[in-house]
Amino acid sequence: MPKLNRFSKILISSLICLLFSDLLYSQTYTPQYIDSMLLKVNEDLRISGRRKELIDLNKKFCDISKKQDYKRGEVLSYINLGNIYATVGMYDNAFQYLQIAEENLEGVEDYYLYTKLYQEYGQANYVIGLYKKALKYNSRSIYYGKLIKDKRNQEILSLVYANRADFLRETNSIDSSLMYLHKALDVKPTPVITSSIANHYLLYGKNEDSSKVYFNRAFSLLRKRDYWDSQRAVTYSYYGDFLFAKKNYTSALDYYIRSVEILKKTRRIYQIPRVYQALVNTYKKLNDGSKEREYLEKYTKLNDSLARVWEKSINTSVDKMTQEKEKVDNERRNFTIIYNGLVFLLVAIIVFVYYSYNKRIVRKRKIIKARELEAEFLIKKMSINDERLIFLAKKNDPLFFNEYQSAYPELVEKLLDINPKLSTNELSFCAMIQLGFSSKEIAQYGFMQHRSVQTKKNRLRKKLNIPSDVDIYFFLQSLNSA
Repeated sequence: MPKLNRFSKILISSLICLLFSDLLYSQTYTPQYIDSMLLKVNEDLRISGRRKELIDLNKKFCDISKKQDYKRGEVLSYINLGNIYATVGMYDNAFQYLQIAEENLEGVEDYYLYTKLYQEYGQANYVIGLYKKALKYNSRSIYYGKLIKDKRNQEILSLVYANRADFLRETNSIDSSLMYLHKALDVKPTPVITSSIANHYLLYGKNEDSSKVYFNRAFSLLRKRDYWDSQRAVTYSYYGDFLFAKKNYTSALDYYIRSVEILKKTRRIYQIPRVYQALVNTYKKLNDGSKEREYLEKYTKLNDSLARVWEKSINTSVDKMTQEKEKVDNERRNFTIIYNGLVFLLVAIIVFVYYSYNKRIVRKRKIIKARELEAEFLIKKMSINDERLIFLAKKNDPLFFNEYQSAYPELVEKLLDINPKLSTNELSFCAMIQLGFSSKEIAQYGFMQHRSVQTKKNRLRKKLNIPSDVDIYFFLQSLNSA
């Protein structure tokens, strides 16, 4: 039986179950059946982008699991809901459901659930630009994934390894990123992992032959899938990049448009801006100014909308970090209280003599701790701002300089004081140097030759009157700290 028929059959049967909700609540279901609904049917609905049915399915089986006291089903439904809301860009809701899942998971020994939970946490933090935090959750996911006994359940490591490859790439760990892509492929070959390897060889290895080999494998895997999902969309967008690099702009355009259509159909909103940006560049190469402006407007509108959501979600994620730290501090404080109680029973006279002294010490420690937490929060906030700027610079995003000027207005003013004739491109170039990008990285992300970067640096030296024995980076940092 073709896969499309089997897929449709599963969807129809799941929808019938949802329609007869009264029957769902009046019957008792086996754990195996609940798992099947929350894993297999959930996945089939997810890849087709049927959000309403997905939410209904998980909420109903969450209630059923609660009534039957089946903790695994309850936690699975919360994790699934977190994934659903993250996929459509509602990250605040996603974090809330993931936190509920984590709270309900305490005391439950289920390595698969821990792996899935921390994988979703990592992906959600990655999408909003918190790469270091994403890597932290991903490490937890790998740890628990390796403890899974069931071979079939252990296939989740393929997704976890592939996610880690994405996170490492964004932190410039290029070789490690490729290593984890191959680890993911060894666990379970999928079109998106295979095409990601092809894209890696294209971008970083400059090896068209290897890239072509892996794209052929990816399309071979796609031919075995009779339905349209994000795997196909991502593969098409990467292949569009491959064709663009070969200057086959017309064919690249076709694959980008097909990718966008699938992403819209499957509601993968956060993946669309990247393809919009690729369409802007492609129409520019095809000298179609009208379409270039149309997609630039679409990109800007959607990216601004997502940026507002990301900013709110970053605050939610930072709040969670603060809560985790407070929880650890409370546990330590409770331990200290218990310990002091025992000491009081054993050496009551000594405690009495030094009571006033100890009280002052505790108060000072609390003050110091509060200041340390405040300083830590400010440092994290600055780090988040810089991570966001670096994220935009790497994507060659048109919004990069506007956000940089908002973050470092005084530095931009000082540069213009030295030379009021500096162009926006030159100021943007200064911004990338100040953020720590090497000449090689500026060339890579700015789509220019390394020689061109050096030429631009020499021109800047003259325009800013920088002595030949002074590094431009240190010159900009001195202006920033002055």
